[in-house]
Amino acid sequence: MAMKAVTQSRIAEALGVSRNTVSRALNNDVGVSEEMRKKIRDTAIEMGYHKLVVMDEKGGIYKQNIALACIGNALIDSYWNTFIVALDKRLRSLNYNLTLCFLDEEEEEALKIPDTLSPSYVAGIVFIGVCTRDFAKKLMGLHIPTVFIDTFWDVDINNLFSDTLMIDNYHAVYDITTRLIGDGHKRIGFLGDIYTCKSYYERWKGYRDALIDHNRAYEEKYCAIGKNIDGTYTDEEYIYKQFRNMDMKPTAMVCCNDRYAIQFMMGLKAEGYEVPGDVAVSGFDNLKEATYCYPALTTVEGNRSQLGSRAAEQIVKRIHAPKEQYELIRVQTTPIYRDSTKRTS
Repeated sequence: MAMKAVTQSRIAEALGVSRNTVSRALNNDVGVSEEMRKKIRDTAIEMGYHKLVVMDEKGGIYKQNIALACIGNALIDSYWNTFIVALDKRLRSLNYNLTLCFLDEEEEEALKIPDTLSPSYVAGIVFIGVCTRDFAKKLMGLHIPTVFIDTFWDVDINNLFSDTLMIDNYHAVYDITTRLIGDGHKRIGFLGDIYTCKSYYERWKGYRDALIDHNRAYEEKYCAIGKNIDGTYTDEEYIYKQFRNMDMKPTAMVCCNDRYAIQFMMGLKAEGYEVPGDVAVSGFDNLKEATYCYPALTTVEGNRSQLGSRAAEQIVKRIHAPKEQYELIRVQTTPIYRDSTKRTS
């Protein structure tokens, strides 16, 4: 005998509430308490009702929620803006709805997962930025399809714990370092906490391997790659202090991102150094700010729009195939050479 379809009326009957209350709860309408909303959603999940979340503005089409989650507010970070726009656009084309879930550091430390990241509310999660390993483990314990953008420095294809999307961090930095060597630089350093995430670690590897492959010694005395404690690497004075304390100054500094590079250049110029005359500087990410600073910053374009679209496709794929092996996906990058590394002699 065929099973009856799970309808809002059946959910209402199971809970002893009106169908109108169920409809309001499942469509995020006002007039339903959070406690009742959660109870209705949980019951809907248990009964196998999959048409969750919001009605299309044109009427009649249900969409499932995909949560964009991160520690902090990604909307104030220019790096993520293009990614989020592309993610949202592609999800809408696939009939999914993007919701935002910004957690604070206290929630991360306490391993507190908000109700908005429960199976009652979301069909999948796209997590951007960094978090602690314990928090990632807690998040994966929800058993909700999840895609991480970037991961921990020591995670690779053999020990993935979720689908992971990354840009190619290695080759563009290898190319930039190779060009600096070709321009005659003999003391090339690297700036950034390489254990913050896999992206930074791979950029450092690209820099290091370029030196080794061109018969140049990798010398850590030209680098500032220590642990990022309490945001020290976003402190302009701290970044420049690392350079100031070096007995022998590098003539070029490869930075793990544009923000570090721009802050480092500001410190250099404040102390009378010329860029690139005294120190050539490169970054990564191709932020808008990289073209506003003087000199314009050599950087790497990672195509965040393509990354956002690909993340949308991957989370939907994972929702429909939850038992498939995890995937590590890469998007190609391109070095962009500007005046901050221009050869001066």
